[in-house]
Amino acid sequence: MSILVFSDSHGNTNNIIKSIKKNKNFELVIHLGDFCRDMIIVKENFKDLKYEVVRGNNDWAREIPTEKIIEVKGKKIFITHGHQYGVKSDYQRIINKGKLLNVDAVLFGHTHIAEEMFFDGMLVLNPGSIALPSSGNKTYCVIDIKDNKFWTRFESVNSFI
Repeated sequence: MSILVFSDSHGNTNNIIKSIKKNKNFELVIHLGDFCRDMIIVKENFKDLKYEVVRGNNDWAREIPTEKIIEVKGKKIFITHGHQYGVKSDYQRIINKGKLLNVDAVLFGHTHIAEEMFFDGMLVLNPGSIALPSSGNKTYCVIDIKDNKFWTRFESVNSFI
């Protein structure tokens, strides 16, 4: 099973739409906040996809939660934007939250920097920003769950925009 993970789209739905069209055989799209309402436009183009969305510090849609735990192929995944955990300073609070929740993965955004780490077997991942990277490329992440493991790859949209 493949998952496309986006964050910090800040109104740039074209990058998300192009990324979805580029990828095949995925079953879930996750948006980690900051203009989570962009997913309304995306959903209009891809009605059959499954979506999970959380709001970030630049979102005002109070009906959308700031964090969730989802289960995908037997893996518990904590999704949040990250601003409530001070991720621009360090990752200790968000790592501790993941450990407390006993999840297999923590996905967050907010920093606009693509990163992947493992702590005690827990995946901690930021897909970067699909619209406004802190430096470098506009990115998102593809996560595959195979053989009870996470397989990840970061993709850049710079090459096809």
